[in-house]
Amino acid sequence: MTFDGLGSGLDADLATAGTRLPGTRAGDSAYRLRSRRRRGDAHRVVASTLGVLAIVGTVMTVLILAIQPTASRMQNDIASLTERLGAAEAQLTALQRMTTHTARQGSRLSRNVGLLDHHLSGLGRTVGGLQGATDSTRNETDGLRACFSALQQELGGLTLKTRSVHGHVTNVGLSESMGAPSACGAVFSGG
Repeated sequence: MTFDGLGSGLDADLATAGTRLPGTRAGDSAYRLRSRRRRGDAHRVVASTLGVLAIVGTVMTVLILAIQPTASRMQNDIASLTERLGAAEAQLTALQRMTTHTARQGSRLSRNVGLLDHHLSGLGRTVGGLQGATDSTRNETDGLRACFSALQQELGGLTLKTRSVHGHVTNVGLSESMGAPSACGAVFSGG
């Protein structure tokens, strides 16, 4: 059965029914629901719809063809950026570790410098004390030198006196011609 045959059978059924559909004229067959002018519009509507579908299909094809390389390029760019980000994160981690290590070393160095500063101040006090002791010893040595020469002079001025009875020495004594040297008195008195 063809569409033409279906339409003619429908015409016969509608003609026997004796009814007319709204929008039809008395001489129109039943499957013609609109005027002849309207039927031409239906072809235009179908053609327009097919044209729109063709345009949509063309746009979709263009988009699909354009998206594929763009998506591939974007995936390559994303992979490259991900790789660069990973390298940057690794560098950042290394820098953070190095900064932490440097901070620890700086802390240790500060602590060591503080200890060395305390040691140096202690050594400075020790050196100052040794310089004071050296100065005191130098003064005492100078005093002893002065005293020694005075003592040599005094020893040079001493005379030995002896007393003897029947050939036996009964008494021995020293006589000083001068008094005790004044330089020696100051050295031995601690002054």
